[in-house]
Amino acid sequence: MKRIDSVNAREDVNGPGKKGFHDNADLPGQDATYLTPDWLNAIQEELANLIEKNGIPLDPNSHIQLFELLATKNGVQIDLDTIENVLNQFADTIEVRLQQLQRDQENADNELQTQLQDAIEQLQQQISNLSSGLASLYPKVIMAGVIKPGQAWEINKPAGSNISFLDTRYAIQITPEGGHEAWGISRQDTKIGISVFDRSGTNRVGYSGNISWSIIQTEGLTSSAGNSDYIYTGTPVVFPILAGESKSFLLIGAGGGSGSSRYEDLVANSNPATLKGMDGEATYLSIDGTNIIFTAGGGKAGIGGVDGGNGQYINGTAGTGGQWTISGEYTSATRSNGQAGNATGANHTGAATDSNGRGSGADGADGYITATQGFGGGAGEGARLSIIYTNNTANTQYARLYVGGAGKGESSLLTTDGNGNTVTPANYIAGKNGSNGFARVSSAV
Repeated sequence: MKRIDSVNAREDVNGPGKKGFHDNADLPGQDATYLTPDWLNAIQEELANLIEKNGIPLDPNSHIQLFELLATKNGVQIDLDTIENVLNQFADTIEVRLQQLQRDQENADNELQTQLQDAIEQLQQQISNLSSGLASLYPKVIMAGVIKPGQAWEINKPAGSNISFLDTRYAIQITPEGGHEAWGISRQDTKIGISVFDRSGTNRVGYSGNISWSIIQTEGLTSSAGNSDYIYTGTPVVFPILAGESKSFLLIGAGGGSGSSRYEDLVANSNPATLKGMDGEATYLSIDGTNIIFTAGGGKAGIGGVDGGNGQYINGTAGTGGQWTISGEYTSATRSNGQAGNATGANHTGAATDSNGRGSGADGADGYITATQGFGGGAGEGARLSIIYTNNTANTQYARLYVGGAGKGESSLLTTDGNGNTVTPANYIAGKNGSNGFARVSSAV
């Protein structure tokens, strides 16, 4: 007998010094363990010798020679129940391994999603910083063109633009390309009229050449008011957005509180009260005087579990993730709903895909007797919303920003003594609090 010894056999997989088979999925570029002719021949001869050395010639038309030999040798009968138990144990082992592989894949997927979200957020911030830097450089040409013979001698405001040509911060440059005596302009809110004069003898006549023109912005119109990172304070913050100004917002809802674990006699009361933590608050931004509101909803709380002893218990339930909503106009948006918490014996943690822990749901309480029985459900995390808004009106608008507060863990059975100290009853583990929401405001193009 020999163990597999192909080039990609796994070392120590069956114990120290014992090579074996493996899918090698955890080794980049490595194939699963190959079968070799030497090893297959060894297995073949081990089985064939067992039959032949008992005086039985091999019968290529029979597939039960080994069974018949073992079932009748020296009057010993195969214990079919034992074989079934072995096969069941083997099946259970395979099932546990498959579940572990599935959990590993889910964890890897969640980690990749977190890295992608962080990379997108960093890229958006870099673009915003670059745009802010470019936006602060003046003077700059914002419009340019050529009026050809036969076209109307006027410059029109682009559709949807907030520019007013009556604003002297927009300088006008005119360059006729042929000989001329003089030129003039007339400003209106939505257009600029142009006149160019030529001379023929003593009479002025209309100019017939090309006219190059440009509109130059001489100073900035935006404001850095409100640009900052914001955490939970319990009160909204109000700041202006000037006419024509764009702002970039990152909104993260708060995480929910987790479920607790407690004792209750499930024989006397098979349907105990459901104890739940508190949901996380939403983080939102609204524009006063409009129906515009951008909301990153808070994560939902986990529900507590009960252990009644004597093997009777009720596990908690996980909270769902927060949901985003958008009402009113915006320039662009990237959004994702929060992930739900977990509620299994092996894993009853809160959802936490943000690498900085912002808006994370709280971990559920371990079962007060056995961690995996009667545990509290993990809470959901807050939703995430990155959005750009432009004030397309001619007036200053005021934004109202509120950062959501974390949901508290289930703690209804806690009391206080005469000195104000918290008292935890026996056979009770309170739930944990979630993480507060977050907001970032920056200038955008």
